[in-house]
Amino acid sequence: MATATAAETIDRVCEPVQQLSRSWIMAKSTNAYGVELGFATGVQFWIVGRAGVLGSCPVEVAAAAIAFEPVEEVRRAWLAVPAGLTHHDVALHYRDRITGWGERVFADVDPDTLGVIDTLGRRVVDAAPAAVGALFTGWRELPPPVALPGRAALTIHLIRELRGAAHIAAILACGLTPLDAILAAPHPPPRTGPAYAERMGYRGPFRDPAEVREQRLEAERLTAAILVPYFSTLDAAELARFGELVETVGHLAV
Repeated sequence: MATATAAETIDRVCEPVQQLSRSWIMAKSTNAYGVELGFATGVQFWIVGRAGVLGSCPVEVAAAAIAFEPVEEVRRAWLAVPAGLTHHDVALHYRDRITGWGERVFADVDPDTLGVIDTLGRRVVDAAPAAVGALFTGWRELPPPVALPGRAALTIHLIRELRGAAHIAAILACGLTPLDAILAAPHPPPRTGPAYAERMGYRGPFRDPAEVREQRLEAERLTAAILVPYFSTLDAAELARFGELVETVGHLAV
């Protein structure tokens, strides 16, 4: 029987979880749904949909929880909630985009595979304390759907939010700002550097990313270290199985 450590599994699932979640975040249907609701852009729908679990809090609170989006970008979205909807309502709409994506894309996946991903993934996210992050905890509190494909997609999203919360803490612990983290991100282009920061709404001049490159790499290592206790709720065989199956469904990312 294959076995794995928590650290190995954290590293193994990072990219497929990111790819899967980008599939519903960047889907044309998701953006179109947000515009149909009354937002000017799909990005506004994503900002309020993600942070709406906090309720109708001040803009600065929502921006602090998201961390990596410029405050003014959050402000424009936060103040653009369509008439008749609350911020929390928008979060529920966004949750339904995630679960609906899962119901479509995971429809033909072996139910046993989805069941293991959902069960083991939920054990990981349930092991994390609420204090790890407000957005993560807000999303964890949303009721999941009954249908397994949608549940599995929502669980994958929760793993992403858990890592995101750990990453914010790690960035700050390494003496970086969120903008520093974007500039020196160790991802392949275009998801790194000044051009990527500008696309996100930041305005230069920017510091040389090389100035904080080592701190940024340390933040990646610290992010994984923060997650180890929560993944360690699974035994070595479960960790290997979870990593294998998340990697398998990760190929369905578009």
